[in-house]
Amino acid sequence: MARRAPLVDVVTAAALATSSVLFGLIVHAGPDYFLVTLGLSLPLAVRRRRPVGCAVVVGTVAFVQWATLRDTVGAVPANLAVPMAVYAVAVGGSARAARLVLLAGLVGACLGGLSWPRLAQTVSAHVITGAFLGASVLAAWALGALHRVRRGQVDALAERARLLEVEREQRDRLAVLAERNRVAREVHDIVAHSLAVVIAQADGGRYAPDPAAGRAALATIAEHARQALGETRRVLGVLRDGPGDALGIDDIPALVDRVRAGGLDVRLAMRPPPGPVDPGLGLVAYRIVQEGLTNVLKHAGPAASAEVALRWGPGRLEIEVADDGPAPSAPATPGYGVRGMRERAGAYHGTVTLAPRPGGGRVLRARIPVPG
Repeated sequence: MARRAPLVDVVTAAALATSSVLFGLIVHAGPDYFLVTLGLSLPLAVRRRRPVGCAVVVGTVAFVQWATLRDTVGAVPANLAVPMAVYAVAVGGSARAARLVLLAGLVGACLGGLSWPRLAQTVSAHVITGAFLGASVLAAWALGALHRVRRGQVDALAERARLLEVEREQRDRLAVLAERNRVAREVHDIVAHSLAVVIAQADGGRYAPDPAAGRAALATIAEHARQALGETRRVLGVLRDGPGDALGIDDIPALVDRVRAGGLDVRLAMRPPPGPVDPGLGLVAYRIVQEGLTNVLKHAGPAASAEVALRWGPGRLEIEVADDGPAPSAPATPGYGVRGMRERAGAYHGTVTLAPRPGGGRVLRARIPVPG
């Protein structure tokens, strides 16, 4: 419709000019009639592209008509261009231009009421004529203003719909990124822990003088590999923790047993929870213990010993994984695994810290609020 607007304006101007010229030919009007007719009609061809310019030209021609030809030509059919120009400015011009055009139209209506009708009539006839012309201008301006308001509302609704679509796309993108980060944390925790145990067992089995010790190391490697494969399939195939396959608090003793079977001396101090544990919180606790033991294997080695403690305090869960390995030569620098643990705990408004342990080694502490 917007692309057809210029063509519609040209056709409207041509139709008004043609009908007015034909009327002039029928009544045998003079040249001044046709000049005024063309001067009023032709500017309507650009009334939507140049509403203010169209109104200025139409208003100027109408004033010249009144000032010089009111006693000869008088009103002509092409004077319909005046309310049409007022309407165009009310729709497409600025608010200031619309007010000025309305004022000029009302002044023109008063002037027309003073001069027309040309026959000897009472004062009431001039008042009625001026009121009719003024009402025509005011009605055209009001219709244009209403159309402008409606168009503004439509544009506002379209913009709102666009912003809602952008918001929906951004929300979907954030959801995808959040899920991708969650899967990355899951895969990191699974692979890092399993590879740390596999490496420790492979190194121990390679230097073991007893073939039985080598076979035990291979068996431990196979067990951890199968465990990692099963968890990886669960993460990549389901991408969420279902009620029947989620790891939780009750799986921590088995995790510690597997690490202990891999050669790391691990002691577990774990109090049972005071009540049912949210599955998401249980998975967070499991992953924090798993990542803590992985860090012990990576940084302290299988010759060190570790202590894992889970304590349920008033409204909180405290997790601690400490080792007695060599003192770190540099301050603990959080890696991807520690960042992942902090993100997991942060989802429950918890905190995770990794610091040197007095006397050697490191200690990983997590504190997670638990609703009563």
